[in-house]
Amino acid sequence: MTEKRKIIKSIIFIVFMSIFQPFFDVILLFEYGGSAKCLDNFIIEDTFYISLLYIATPLLMLYLLFRILKWNSIVHYALIGLLFVVLSFNLITLPLFLDRIVAWTTYAENEILEGALVASVPTLLIQFFVITKMMYKINRKEIAEIKSSN
Repeated sequence: MTEKRKIIKSIIFIVFMSIFQPFFDVILLFEYGGSAKCLDNFIIEDTFYISLLYIATPLLMLYLLFRILKWNSIVHYALIGLLFVVLSFNLITLPLFLDRIVAWTTYAENEILEGALVASVPTLLIQFFVITKMMYKINRKEIAEIKSSN
């Protein structure tokens, strides 16, 4: 696979994971009710621009920086996965939890973060490992590529 194809596949994968992140929060997805702001809002409507601008963009910038520096180890892709988890929890999961669960229940102020974290940790860990593994798999140098470049 050419370097250009690897970059394009990685960009598509990062954007896909960022946009559909709320649907991967399986445990919370079953609890999400209607939005407290607007009952007709679908989750993607609430999260689409945040996903593209504040999750996908930093991940893509970090990925492209790693490509420019020619850093191609699983540790670097784990950093992308970790950044994804931190950003998506703070920018998607927690606000959705506040708007679609806490707004309709009686959570105390000190229980909100704990409730969101407990409900989202399993899927965020799975997302971390999937992103790390897929990014490494897409971008690793094949043995045949290494031999032909020598």
